[in-house]
Amino acid sequence: MAIVFRILRWGVLAVLAPALCGATTHGRPAAGNGEGSDHAVYRSLLRLRADFIARIRYEGYLPSLPPPAIEMGDPPTFGNYDAAKNVLYIAVWSKLTTAERQHFAEIATTLGPQATARGVFEAGTDRWVFTHELGHWWQACQHKTRANSYEEEMGANRIASAYWRARDPDFMRGMVEGFRVVRDSIPSPVPARESKIAFLNEHFKSVSTTDGYTWYQSDMIVDLAAESPLPSYHRALSQPLYPW
Repeated sequence: MAIVFRILRWGVLAVLAPALCGATTHGRPAAGNGEGSDHAVYRSLLRLRADFIARIRYEGYLPSLPPPAIEMGDPPTFGNYDAAKNVLYIAVWSKLTTAERQHFAEIATTLGPQATARGVFEAGTDRWVFTHELGHWWQACQHKTRANSYEEEMGANRIASAYWRARDPDFMRGMVEGFRVVRDSIPSPVPARESKIAFLNEHFKSVSTTDGYTWYQSDMIVDLAAESPLPSYHRALSQPLYPW
């Protein structure tokens, strides 16, 4: 079971909120406007899943697994793909605790009158986290998995990044800049003169419960944005584990 953004619930989304709030919705009603029932959110996730997979097929690939089932709730990591069950678990606004909703309300207040707590939450969860987890689904389709590893997390981030660059480059640019701020605000957990890849692979479980994991996820996305040339969706799909 992939671990994704264990610390994301609070600090990271707060920093990313300006980018998330400005994200386009591609035909989905803006979250927080009274039209965002669980059923509507589920339909939007189905459309995003369909688009993600349609673009895979357009690139000439044939997934070996059916589309993952979507289960909405309040998983501790916002999103999680269970390969054994082929289920993608994703957080939904209606299942958040009162304290969690209040936190996002406070973020929205700092962003101006057009921002809503639910809008900030859903832009990050329904877009970035959801496609990151679809990246893990694609790794399972390709039988290229390596649990609790830098390569598996980097590969999923690379696939999600390439997808959003093609579909909504403004959203992806905002994500990169937000994650750059996050990375620079957290001390690197990597000891001097050690490989960051080797260190995470050797200490994944201990790092994953600290702010160091947030640093790693942010650093991955910033590093991916510096690739030259930037990989196409096709190329990212062809390397499910990266670098490996």
